[in-house]
Amino acid sequence: MRNILFFSLILIFLASCGDQKPLPILNRGEEVNGKMVHEKIRNFSFTNQDSVEVTNETFEGKIYVSNNFFTTCPSICPTTSLQMSRIYDKFLNDDRVRMLSHSIDVRNDSVPVLKRYAEGLEIEAPKWNLVTGNEEEILAIAYDYFSNALKDETAPGGFDHDDLFVLIDKNRHIRSIAHGTDPKDVDRFMKDIEFLLKSEYSPK
Repeated sequence: MRNILFFSLILIFLASCGDQKPLPILNRGEEVNGKMVHEKIRNFSFTNQDSVEVTNETFEGKIYVSNNFFTTCPSICPTTSLQMSRIYDKFLNDDRVRMLSHSIDVRNDSVPVLKRYAEGLEIEAPKWNLVTGNEEEILAIAYDYFSNALKDETAPGGFDHDDLFVLIDKNRHIRSIAHGTDPKDVDRFMKDIEFLLKSEYSPK
């Protein structure tokens, strides 16, 4: 799995940060004219469970949580979906927070399939978007989120993917990462969401 050391260092750093400290920008960056410039989540266009186009503009002025999944996943997805549902319930009435789950099995996870999955979770868009789209673009954008999403016939369900939840700010920067199979880490992650809300929306 690529960038394992990089992910591990990020998670160790996050674990060491109290929730009183500013959340760092975790995107890859480089110094330009004496100023650190960080990469942003690329432009994208996918389709959600309601056949509605979901783009970067969908999240304009919002912060959002992203992850990868597929509806027939026999391994980690039932657990990560349960943990994502906790986030959904906690921030259900806060319109500043949205959620975005990319299906990496685009051949089988059609819009109607995603709709049934959403109904099973008792969730609705635009709060939580389950999206499908071009397979190459779906798998490629995982790189932006520091996630692993690859076809692998030897992996359960035919895909090698991780359990990462990623918190994105209003400027398309990654501000926190959690293991979605670890409820305690998700607890910490939700505190990071609350902290980011205070820092992003408080009067300057």
